[in-house]
Amino acid sequence: MPGRSVHYYLIKLARLTGWILFFLMIIYILTGFTLRGDFGLQEKLDLELALGLHQKLVWPLVVVFSVHSGLEIYFALRRWGWIKPRASDPRR
Repeated sequence: MPGRSVHYYLIKLARLTGWILFFLMIIYILTGFTLRGDFGLQEKLDLELALGLHQKLVWPLVVVFSVHSGLEIYFALRRWGWIKPRASDPRR
């Protein structure tokens, strides 16, 4: 793996945080529906557990969203040419 650049790992991190964000959002939405009593989910998931999960997921969501969106904005700015590659970049 000596030939891999930092951008390779940044892309992997962006993909990983995207998947983590996807699953965290599904859990967050389902616990929110459970707390509201929608779709009969309160019968499948205990309200105290739903409330605990819902409250504890806020900061992980903020962190994963911030990392994911920051990386994706960086890659978009590179694609659009607002951030130029360095002279030592082998892809240049």
